[in-house]
Amino acid sequence: MSGIKDQDRIEALRKRLYERGRAAEPNAKHALSDTKHDVARSWTAIPKQNIDAVKKVVQKPMQQRQVQPPVATPVHAPTQTITQDISMAPKKKKRGYRLKLLLAGFAFFILAVSVSSAILFMGKPTISGENITVSVTAPFTIGGGEVLPVQIGITNDNTVPIESATLIVEYPVGTQSANDDRNELFSERLTLDTITSGQTVNVPLRAIVFGEENDEKEIRVSIEYRVGGSNATFFKEADPLRFKINSSPIIVRADALKKVSSGQETDIKLTVTSNAQNALSEVLVKAEYPLGFDFTKSSPEPSSAQNTWIITDLEPEESKTIIITGVVIGKETDEHAINFTIGVPNERDPSSLASVFATAQTQFEIEQPFLDLRLEIAGVINAEVVIEPGQQSGASIDILNTLDETLYDIEVEVQLGGNALSDLDVGPPDGFYDSLNNKIIWDASNAPDLRELHPGRKTRLSFGIEPSSATKETPQITLNVNVKARRVSESRVAEVLLGTAQSVIKVASQPEVRADVGYNSGLFSDRGPVPPKAEQKTTYSVSFMAENGTNNISNTEVTSSLPPYVKWLGNTSGAGSMTHDPVRKTITWNAGSVEANAAAFGSFQVELLPSKTQIDTTPVLVNEQRLKATDLFTGTVVRAVNPAITTEMSTETGQPKENGRVVE
Repeated sequence: MSGIKDQDRIEALRKRLYERGRAAEPNAKHALSDTKHDVARSWTAIPKQNIDAVKKVVQKPMQQRQVQPPVATPVHAPTQTITQDISMAPKKKKRGYRLKLLLAGFAFFILAVSVSSAILFMGKPTISGENITVSVTAPFTIGGGEVLPVQIGITNDNTVPIESATLIVEYPVGTQSANDDRNELFSERLTLDTITSGQTVNVPLRAIVFGEENDEKEIRVSIEYRVGGSNATFFKEADPLRFKINSSPIIVRADALKKVSSGQETDIKLTVTSNAQNALSEVLVKAEYPLGFDFTKSSPEPSSAQNTWIITDLEPEESKTIIITGVVIGKETDEHAINFTIGVPNERDPSSLASVFATAQTQFEIEQPFLDLRLEIAGVINAEVVIEPGQQSGASIDILNTLDETLYDIEVEVQLGGNALSDLDVGPPDGFYDSLNNKIIWDASNAPDLRELHPGRKTRLSFGIEPSSATKETPQITLNVNVKARRVSESRVAEVLLGTAQSVIKVASQPEVRADVGYNSGLFSDRGPVPPKAEQKTTYSVSFMAENGTNNISNTEVTSSLPPYVKWLGNTSGAGSMTHDPVRKTITWNAGSVEANAAAFGSFQVELLPSKTQIDTTPVLVNEQRLKATDLFTGTVVRAVNPAITTEMSTETGQPKENGRVVE
């Protein structure tokens, strides 16, 4: 039935939607009415049984009260009576419970404040860093390189002990241990364990401190500790210990010429003297060169690079000398300075300084060259010369005075050295050769022109030299010319001027190339008639040898070629590689590197087919051989040539005479 009703409703709704022009039917209207109810106008009208019910609900405990209130009946009852009955005892009981809680909390607060105030104002705390005293004492001044005694005291004024105490000492950079090992000290940790209440622990320390004069240093001391029942680590730091270095452990002095010519070689003499009471070890000396200074050598040699030296031991008042030789280059009136720093090496980087003892400086002023000094050997001036073995070289020294003043008492000295120097092959026509010291010396006694050399005047000194042929490896002769002259300066003070020139004579290696022919010599299997017959094939084994001289050589190459009647068979053996060009019929043997006084070998096989026109002749088997290589000592290219080889083999191999002549 519900389905029929719903269908009717839908139809009615659709009908109303499509009846837009139809006026709507008005709804029924109803008049408003004020219905009056008769209720009680006072509490006196409430029946007594209803009042008793309300009292029962109010007097029940809070958890047992009913939520539903009793229904009031319009009765008449006195208003005063019901009000008095509702405000009953339970409210008074709740107010008393809260008051007791408030009074108890206030009493506890007063007690806590009283107890804490008493502890704060009447007694010490259980543990505090303020109750730990760390004192550090030592001399206020000390000499550099001396042992500094340090006394550290730790006092625990707490009522409980401190545990796992560790003393931490931080030293200034460059400090060394006073033990025999002389290790560098950075930070030291000393275990003190437990310090009881009221106990004082004294810790003596010794260290060697360094620095320049009047340097101020400081040592920092602190203590780490724990307390019982806590894993926290506490820290207490003492006031830094400050002291002054009143004297340097090192006195350093640098001596050199104040005026030098550009390109002149000069010496700097550095003297290091100990001013310490104890022996010093591992003293580091560093030089800082300016632009324009070219380091040549030093005595002793640098321990690192070209500017670092280590003095292993230096006793009190002992001196060590370092002589540095270099060339100063610059324009006239230029000034250069070399700075020296001496101190303790850094343990982590031995070539750097951890602490500085002393510093020094030397200065140069570039002046006009007082001498134009030229050393000429085999046409080469002031440079390296390469000559062939057994070649005698003529040398000359030209001295030109370029100053406006006259030079007096000129002394010229040629210092000779090298493994190819032969005393018997040095020939100074005028000067004196000191064979004991390997020097050629000229002065006013054997060269009168050296007594005075006026401005713009020149003089020449000559000598001859020949390298020794007995030297087996890298033969050379070094020549260092030193000229000393005197002039009178503008202040009428005599000055000594120096001039230098260098050269080196190097003897080139002299390799040789050789060739040999064999038949069934063990390298290859040869066939055919020996002596060779016309119009018949005979194979031969050919060997090349590159024999080296006094210097190592590289890129060694031997080239040759084959005649038209000789065929390359492609069989090779030996060092390096061997190739053949069938068009040009050339042979190239790359032998590679060959050490001094050693040899390299290479072999190959060829086939000979002689013609009848060659009967009663000894045909050429391999044409002329040419060797080319690079001399690793002189840097030059060396060469050698060997003539062509024929079919004639040595009789020492068991072959008969004229074994290479072609027969019919």
